[in-house]
Parts: sequence; C-alpha cells; structure tokens
Amino acid sequence: MIGVAHPDDDLYFVDPEIRKTIRAGCAVTTVYLTAGDDGKSPQAARDYVARRENGLRAAYAELAGAPDRWTEDSTRVNGRSIRSFSLGSGSPSPVKLLFLGLHDGLPHGQESESMLKLFLATRERIQLFQSMESYTEDELLQTLSDLARQERAQRILTLDYDNASFAFGLRGKVDHSDHGIGARYFRKAGYLSGIPVASYLGYTMSSLEPNLPPEQVVEKEAAVRRYIARADCHSKNGCATADTYRGPLQLDDSDWVHRQYQQEHRNPRIGEIMGDIGRTTEFSSRDPEQCLEAMSTQPKYGAVRINTCNGTSAQKWEIRDAGTIRTRLHRGYCLTKLTGGAGLAPCNASRPEQKWAHKPWKSTTWKRTAWRIVGEKGMCLYQDDRSLPPYWNSRTAQHPRLGLVSCNKQPEPELYWRWTAGTAHNDPNIA
Repeated sequence: MIGVAHPDDDLYFVDPEIRKTIRAGCAVTTVYLTAGDDGKSPQAARDYVARRENGLRAAYAELAGAPDRWTEDSTRVNGRSIRSFSLGSGSPSPVKLLFLGLHDGLPHGQESESMLKLFLATRERIQLFQSMESYTEDELLQTLSDLARQERAQRILTLDYDNASFAFGLRGKVDHSDHGIGARYFRKAGYLSGIPVASYLGYTMSSLEPNLPPEQVVEKEAAVRRYIARADCHSKNGCATADTYRGPLQLDDSDWVHRQYQQEHRNPRIGEIMGDIGRTTEFSSRDPEQCLEAMSTQPKYGAVRINTCNGTSAQKWEIRDAGTIRTRLHRGYCLTKLTGGAGLAPCNASRPEQKWAHKPWKSTTWKRTAWRIVGEKGMCLYQDDRSLPPYWNSRTAQHPRLGLVSCNKQPEPELYWRWTAGTAHNDPNIA
C-alpha cells in the first residue's frame, strides 16, 4: 500500500519503487489523503482536483504498461465509502487508487481544515473537500489501519515521517506539512495493523545528489509527463485525453525525477537507547535518529531528554538484570520515575521507581526488535512528537519531548525504543 498526502506525491517521491512493484506482479493500492485542492477557490479547486486525478490514472497506466482504462467504484472501510479506481486488464498486477478527499493543508499547515491542526489538536475533527463528512484523528487512524488490513498489504510505503520543518521551496531545507503529518498517520496505521512501514524523502531530497540510473530516470519521467499533460492542462475540451507533456520540466520536477531517497534509521550503537520517533529540522541535521540523553553535567539536577544521537557518554546507558538503567555519564545514577516524568537519581536497588521492565514488540506479520520501557505502576517511557517547531527555521522544539504515559495503549511508535545486545549487563564493552 502506498500512502501519500497529495495526488502526485507518489509519482515524484516513491517511484520508481512503484513501477518495480507493479511490474513484479504485486498488487498496489495507493491511498491519497487529500484532494490536492491547493487552497484554490471552489470552482477552480474542483477543476484542478479532477485534472490531477485524471493525470494520475494516465501515469499509473504508464507505470503498469497497460491501457489507460479504469473502473470507478467505492471501497467500504470502517463504515465509510471511499471513492476508488481500478486499472483494467493488461496490467501485470492489480492497481487501485483510493481518494479520501481531505483538504490540502498548504505547506505551513495554515489551511483551516489541515491535518497539521488535527495532529496538534487545535481541531477536534476536519472536514472533507466537497463533502459534509469529517474525521477525528482516531477515526482517520482506524480507517487507515483497517484499510491496510482489508487490502492485505504486506508493506506500507509513505513519505518522510520524521521531518518537522514545514514550508515550501527553500531548495530542500523543508517539507510540506501534509507530507510530514500524513506520513506520521500512515506510520501509526502500520503500528496498529502490524504492517512494516518504509518512508521516502519529499522536498528535502532536492538538495541531495541525483541517485537514479539513467534508465530509471527515463521511466520515471515518462510517468510524470503523462501526469503533467492532464493535471496542468487548460484546454476546455482536450484535458481528458491529453497524452504526454513535451515541454521543459520545472526545476522541482526535474530534480525529483532524478532522485529517490528512502529514509532509514541506522541501528543503535552500543550503549544507545534509540527511540522509534526520529526528528529532522533545519537546525538539527538530516539524521533523524533520537537517543535518550542525560542532560546535565551535574547529576543532582537529574534531567534526561531526547536528543539527536551523537555518540557522547551522555547517551550511553547500562541496562542491568535488576531492572535498572544506569547512565554512564554519572556513575551511580539511574533512570528514575519522578513526579514530573523521568529523570536521574542515585541508584538504589530497592527503589521501585528505578525498576524498568522491557516489553518486546509483538506482531506475527511485522518482525522487528524493539521494546516498551515499562516503569512503576505501568507507566511507559514516551516520545511526544507533537511538540513541533513553531516555524520552519525555529531553534526551539527541535526534538520530541520525553514523558511517561500509561502502557495501556495500542501499539504506536512513540512507545518503542531500540538498543543493541551490547547494552546489556553482560557486554564486555561496558564496565
């Protein structure tokens, strides 16, 4: 299942993986969260949305090497009817396009019905484009996870769910708010359904080196040109059958057809306790990995936080059989459940606040090595991803916030942490 924010994100940022999957004979279902109305006036938005969808169908026929013939239908999921199109005969595998129809939130998330406002809880629910239907966050997540199960997805491909700098342009420094927030929702749906999730860079790949071989550039560009021919068509009677755009590509389009970057977290190094939630901002580098860190040079202050993984002793921990998690920055100090969250205190084996159990990730369909870190009274160490920077170039809120929440929650990335076997008490590298 491909899950993206706008009608064309898949063509620019996830392909050529889409073409490879279809040509390998694997079924592909692509889900578009927003209508891609781009904040236009009502009539202009309706026309633009229709042209974009028409362009998508032409592009996917190109990707599949099949005639551009589609059947319109609706897919029932979680009590809702979602408009869908299925590619006709001639495709090496089944191809389906689904349109949830949320509003385009615009790059900063400034649109009143944006997913960013839903994510930040400034809106309880957001309304669909050209519909009275609406979604709360829980309803959206349930719909996406049920849809993934219903479509029998074996993996979910989405955009960069770590980026936290939202704007437009600026040559690869930022991403669109819909890209980042939509990807976060698809990642959560993957955790709920137990389906592996992979992410791909959006706007931020523009500043990176071109990395696709010439033959893949030609194939990717062919699909993009099929899309542009109809999405950007302004003819009153020829848009539905426009074939291929033959003019020069815009700068961004040209950049994107030469690139595809999967965003992957590296494995934790010995001693690191790495969260499943990453973060990249303008000032916190492109490396998304975030690690548990003892903040202060004075252990009596007891502060811990999440910070960009940097290999320093402040991010080295010893996980003992007794259930303690000791910092290597201040010998004799342990991670402790405190009134305001988690911090450091002198190690005392009899203190229940310093006992941490490690509950492994469990899924029969998504095999991975990760744990919940469970403390006193069933409270879990938590990575709060909702403290986003207020501006794309803000120097505040660059990292998730550390907290404690009840472990009686459904699986979600904020609850899971990874470390290597070398962090255990029997590792010869730990004194």
